[in-house]
Amino acid sequence: MRKSFNMSLAMSQVAYQPAQELTFAELVSAYCAVRCDDTDVRTRKWLDAFGARCAWEISTEELTVAHQSMIEHGYSTSAANRDVSAIGSIYRWAIDRRITPLGFKSPTVGVRRAPEPIRLVYVKQEKIDSLRARALAFPDRRFGLFVSLLIDSGARKSELLERVWADVDLARQQIILPTSKNGKPRMLFFTDQTANLIRRMTSNKEAAKLIFEGRVLGRPLDFRKSWALLTAEVRLIDFHMHDVRHYKAAQLLRAGISIAVAAQIMGHSAAVLEKRYGHLETESLQSAQEKAWRKSSSVSVIFGDEAKIFPTL
Repeated sequence: MRKSFNMSLAMSQVAYQPAQELTFAELVSAYCAVRCDDTDVRTRKWLDAFGARCAWEISTEELTVAHQSMIEHGYSTSAANRDVSAIGSIYRWAIDRRITPLGFKSPTVGVRRAPEPIRLVYVKQEKIDSLRARALAFPDRRFGLFVSLLIDSGARKSELLERVWADVDLARQQIILPTSKNGKPRMLFFTDQTANLIRRMTSNKEAAKLIFEGRVLGRPLDFRKSWALLTAEVRLIDFHMHDVRHYKAAQLLRAGISIAVAAQIMGHSAAVLEKRYGHLETESLQSAQEKAWRKSSSVSVIFGDEAKIFPTL
């Protein structure tokens, strides 16, 4: 039998942690010290405007004006929207760690994102194969591994750069991703070819060490310059690291994987995949139906214990 629960008493016993007095610049710096994404680059212009301000006093209205000013001064709507999303990630991180004032809500929640065209990526399989092959010949072999993992798993750049060797299950060819961007844990899968690359790695594989650790302890390599050189050499103009993720999603759906399953593999929202790639699932369903129509011979259907044979029409 469950003991009686006095909620008022229990609430009074929860230790309240006062909000940390942080400027916006200090908050961004703290976040960037533990996250391996491009937030440091995205927030530079925002630090000029808000860096010295208390992080908890910046308003939705101010961020809305800043967001709109970017667009009016030539930034694309996608760039402005992603900047706001990056700031939102910082505030969510702070809320999760209870360093914000009690009841604090991110000021980015009320910032209406500008409509943006969906980025369509058309890339042939041979170009993806060229990316993988050329990356293997870079001086730092870890770049070849990084590119192979991008292609195999469709992971976000930050999801790979934040991984330590303890996250790698070489026997099962999996990388454990404790918490993805949407808050749910998942696995990243890699091929035999990539598994062999990992076995050939001669770098220190201490469990707590980042797989792609740079010269600064605990900070990963960036790979931006290497990626720019790689895409230029294989003649993939304006092809971003994140575009590999679009390629992977399309590959899954063209292979007949449902949007629901593809969303789990990609760690993405099924609604977003439906909006962007729903036509590919329709193509796969139509292809499956046409394949069934082309089948010759009879079709056997079992009713209870009795089998009926129907000729193909």
